[in-house]
Amino acid sequence: MKHFLFLFTITLLSLTAFTLRNENTSMLSGTVSDSSGEILIGAIIKVTNDTGLVKGGITDFEGKYRIELQPGTYDVEFSYTGYETQRIVDVVVEAGKATVLNTILNSGAVLDEVVITAFKIPMIEQDATSSGVVLTGREIHPASSGAPAGRRSKKMRSAAPKSAVAEERDMSIRGSRSEPTSYYVDGIRVASEPPPPPPAPEPAMLKGDDMEMAPMHFKELPAEAAESPGIPGQPDPRAGLLTAGEWNDLHNWNTHWTDLLKDGETDEYQKTYGFYPKQHYTVLLSNEDNFPLVDVPVTLYDRFGKAVWEARTDNTGKAELWANLFTGKYEKDMFVAAAQINGRSETLGLLKPAEEGLNHKQFQVDCQHPQTLDIVWTVDATGSMGDELEYLKTELYDVISRVKYANPELGVRMGSVFYRDVDDAYIVKSSALNHDIGKTVEYIREQSAAGGGDYPEAVHSALEEAILKQPWSREAVARICFLVLDASPHQTPEVNASLQNSIREAAKKGIRIVPVSASGIQKDTEFLMKFFGLATNGTYVFLTDHSGIGGKHLEPTTDEYKVEPFNDLLVRLITEYTAMPTCDGKSSIRFADQDNSQNQQQQQNQEPVLYYPNPASTQFTLQLPFDADKVTLYDAEGKAVRNLTTLSAGTHRVQVNDLSEGFYTLRIWKGRTVQSGKVLVVRA
Repeated sequence: MKHFLFLFTITLLSLTAFTLRNENTSMLSGTVSDSSGEILIGAIIKVTNDTGLVKGGITDFEGKYRIELQPGTYDVEFSYTGYETQRIVDVVVEAGKATVLNTILNSGAVLDEVVITAFKIPMIEQDATSSGVVLTGREIHPASSGAPAGRRSKKMRSAAPKSAVAEERDMSIRGSRSEPTSYYVDGIRVASEPPPPPPAPEPAMLKGDDMEMAPMHFKELPAEAAESPGIPGQPDPRAGLLTAGEWNDLHNWNTHWTDLLKDGETDEYQKTYGFYPKQHYTVLLSNEDNFPLVDVPVTLYDRFGKAVWEARTDNTGKAELWANLFTGKYEKDMFVAAAQINGRSETLGLLKPAEEGLNHKQFQVDCQHPQTLDIVWTVDATGSMGDELEYLKTELYDVISRVKYANPELGVRMGSVFYRDVDDAYIVKSSALNHDIGKTVEYIREQSAAGGGDYPEAVHSALEEAILKQPWSREAVARICFLVLDASPHQTPEVNASLQNSIREAAKKGIRIVPVSASGIQKDTEFLMKFFGLATNGTYVFLTDHSGIGGKHLEPTTDEYKVEPFNDLLVRLITEYTAMPTCDGKSSIRFADQDNSQNQQQQQNQEPVLYYPNPASTQFTLQLPFDADKVTLYDAEGKAVRNLTTLSAGTHRVQVNDLSEGFYTLRIWKGRTVQSGKVLVVRA
């Protein structure tokens, strides 16, 4: 019976494919097979465009399919049980012509992996009736026309600080995103790829959904440590080698960002990418006991009642709202906002701009918050990332294990997106957000750097996959997309529109984008990453030269900033984005024993540091369950406004009555371990 139904379905689809056509319709057809050449019967084909699903079909007993379409540009997705899903983007279907799209699927799909490639115009059009050449829009208007003609070569550091293991040696030039020589056979691109980098160290204690995860530790290397294969003059990858800094332009809006705007330092980059972060409003929502209202949708309206921006509150109850972000206008019109709280629309009234402070609103709501954390790692995997990718992967293993361990009360889901560029082996590869962290780690471990060839990369495709296609949680205490890259996106109107749409959707979904710039980026990329952080309530992270690893890193456009081990910085940010006070107003900071002298259960039973009330107006109480070497309170510019040393276990008072309103970072030192939390100072 099942066999009959399958035959009947195939017959119907075949008949549908041969229904009446007119000159305004076209045919998309082809064959789906696996890497061994075996045809795949019953493979599913989905044709989509900007509005969603257009048509679908399945392959017949010969592995063939035919789908009638209106002329246009589509994305075509091929899937088959047990095989990687393949999505081919920008498939051009012309009027009255048959477009042939043959596809090969690779077996062994994991975590709902999706591989995205670009549609390539065949060298010979099978149904062409006249002479001529086929040019795509990309070929007519090269995407890199607005970017440097060649990729700036990366220079290896000649020396490293004592904290890094590297020998003094002459400067060497690493290749510029150059691809291996390509040639074409029957319209198919053939290229020899360089050997993949060596595998990174295995992650420790990963056991699926209920895994035991302890902080990872790698043995110290002697000064004469062997060089890592393929990365001359560099130590073997291990956690804690890379160094980085962080700069939050939202926290430094009045003291730094507005000065950049006045000086015109951002003008060129705003015009290049169509981002104009000038006019924004900060809303802070809490209940009557100052417990933050988390993951609440907030909408900004203009005076005509038109919704101009949508966002969600973070774990502190804060939402960042933007007016005219993509137009460049600055309107002094009045803007109002509304929040969706427990299914009701609550008016927040007329808002004052961020320069004048927070818009703090309180509601009678129970003390509760979501218990889910979503993280997607989005990583540039082009050839020029080869000098740092293996180190980054090792750092990510360490961060992932520590985050899972330090947040036992949260349901942690992780996914990953790796991207290259058009004409590479793939544009985007992704693994879906999933509770099985071990599989996500394994997927990351399998990736390597290759391809590229020019400076711009498919950043917009990566963000589309990460923001629009990943199954983000409907409710979460935090959603974070770490975007690791060393090159800008293509500079075309279409790409800019895609970036703007992804950023708008990220803000609407409550996804913080945290860009991480690697060696080789240029100023235009840095400012675009800052725009991403501003628009999505994220921050800007940058690798630094202090590690001696990789090429030269761009000096960041910041005031004073702190240099930290990269893995510690990411753990700190994730902790700050997920930390929640108790219902009686006490915020906590959990410490892990970094030398692993205690087992995981003992560490989880340790009492956390408590500080309260938070928000604070005159002072807050710090409750230490251990002796602390130092406690420092930093303002948004990274300046220490309180510095307390050698504090014994017990209760301490910290005065804040003389401090300006805003967020401050509380950092506590215990031996070699440093942890931090956020303190919000408000005026009563």
